[in-house]
Amino acid sequence: MTTKSSIVTSNQTAVHKDLENSVRKHLTNSFRKPYRPFSAEIFHKTNEIINSLDMPIILDSGCGTGESSHILSKQNTDALIVGIDKSEKRLDKFISNDNFYDKDNLILIRADVIDIWRMIKQSNWNIKKHYLLYPNPWPKKNQLKRRWHGHPVFPEMISLCDQIELRTNWQIYAEEYKQAMEIVTNKNVIMDSVETIDFISPFEKKYYDSGHELYRVSTF
Repeated sequence: MTTKSSIVTSNQTAVHKDLENSVRKHLTNSFRKPYRPFSAEIFHKTNEIINSLDMPIILDSGCGTGESSHILSKQNTDALIVGIDKSEKRLDKFISNDNFYDKDNLILIRADVIDIWRMIKQSNWNIKKHYLLYPNPWPKKNQLKRRWHGHPVFPEMISLCDQIELRTNWQIYAEEYKQAMEIVTNKNVIMDSVETIDFISPFEKKYYDSGHELYRVSTF
């Protein structure tokens, strides 16, 4: 029997009061943290492959076990799927000691997305779509800066492509992300429910089977 996933609980009951100030601060102050050497090395390896191909790219950032990236590669055979996660344990199914997996139209890399996003920005990748699937919600009220929309790298991540889709099982995360996106892009952003049995990741199916509400925020 599959263990059910617990619903996200928090001492925060609405969009964080500091969200807008945080996002606007990050818009006016560039994020300059030095790249981690291991991220730069794996990016260089990935970039060489991408430069040799003529395919649009779909990013799966924080891909966890890599299963979502694998599903996306089957659904989008005309694109190159690049899945990124920094967890050594999660990617063990696909990745060996070299922190890299490359087969058919799927590349998986073990690296920090905070570094990789900024290096992508400098390398003009042809990104068709960017997925952020069920990121860690960091639900405590004092953890806003750990959520993607509260992080200094957020504006650079948003600038990587026009089509970005976040999925989450915490409504407040979705609402905050939507508001942050609208501040950065000055465009209306769509928030709706995920209603499908064609699950995009094992996490999504587990949350659905556990009775969670699933939210999608997208820019198209």
